[in-house]
Amino acid sequence: MATRNILHISKLQEFEDFLETKGYMILATSKNPFEVLRAQKDGDTVIVYQKKDTKEHLSTMDKDYHLVREFIKRQRVQTNADRIRSMTDEELAEFLSKFSACNVCGYYSNETYRCDAESGFVCVKAYAEAIIGEWLNKSVEA
Repeated sequence: MATRNILHISKLQEFEDFLETKGYMILATSKNPFEVLRAQKDGDTVIVYQKKDTKEHLSTMDKDYHLVREFIKRQRVQTNADRIRSMTDEELAEFLSKFSACNVCGYYSNETYRCDAESGFVCVKAYAEAIIGEWLNKSVEA
């Protein structure tokens, strides 16, 4: 059986690159007019199909569904909030012991370890909550 409409056609080249990083060799497609990608590793052949009437999504065999799911999962950008949710208790304790709103504030200087806000600037709870909220939704920085 085939898993239908699982991979967006715009992601085909990226999926091909993903398969190569997993050790698959990209092969020429067969004479099947619906076949758009063929890859092989250790006797396992992955084939991606495009149904005649489908314009946006591609299909794979059920046995290859896990590869597409892994690829899609890797495509997702992890936010800081996602990273915090996945922490162990020990990692979270260490993170919280070092974290303050100043660490993510645009006025804080990591070089001088002080606030570079103009004089008269008052850091209030609402401002701190707003910048923390923005930071939580940003992509994780390496």
